[in-house]
Amino acid sequence: MVHTCCKVTELDLLSLDSVARFAEAWNAAWHHYMFSSTMLVMFSSVLHKRLPAEAGISVVCNTPGIVLTNVARDLPQFLQVGYHLIPYFIFNAEEGSQSTLFAATDPQISEYCEMLKADDWPVCAYISHDCRPTNASEEAHNVETSYEVWEKMLALVGLPSDAVERLIEGEEIKCRFGNPQDSFHL
Repeated sequence: MVHTCCKVTELDLLSLDSVARFAEAWNAAWHHYMFSSTMLVMFSSVLHKRLPAEAGISVVCNTPGIVLTNVARDLPQFLQVGYHLIPYFIFNAEEGSQSTLFAATDPQISEYCEMLKADDWPVCAYISHDCRPTNASEEAHNVETSYEVWEKMLALVGLPSDAVERLIEGEEIKCRFGNPQDSFHL
């Protein structure tokens, strides 16, 4: 079974049509995952550019690699078994957390982020599963689209596009959604 935007696709190995529909649904789910990951890198890259160096904040994206989670829980039983039989390619939770912990604690990360900003690199720092700087996808390098993603994501959560600058200046920012008494400030 593959869930794609509220649509569940069953797999019947005896039906070629069923296999084709399942593959199409799986491909769509993978596309949605990759699309959302790219949008996150784009949003983070704009945040990286908008934060002044004096703020002392580094923006880093990272990939944990393929981590053994319960993501396969809705797959057919034979695929679940296969998923658990390939431990060489799948990290456990501890291994999967290494790139996140590295990005949060390595003292050279802030220098790396500053270097990227000084070089006007189009994307923020991106750390691979093996704790090494790596390049984000080609799509994530599209600066114009990154700013469009920034604007749309802030609009979705009800914040103005200049929220970062206003927060850094000490201004209190009210969100259009949620409790009217709630606000953001540094």
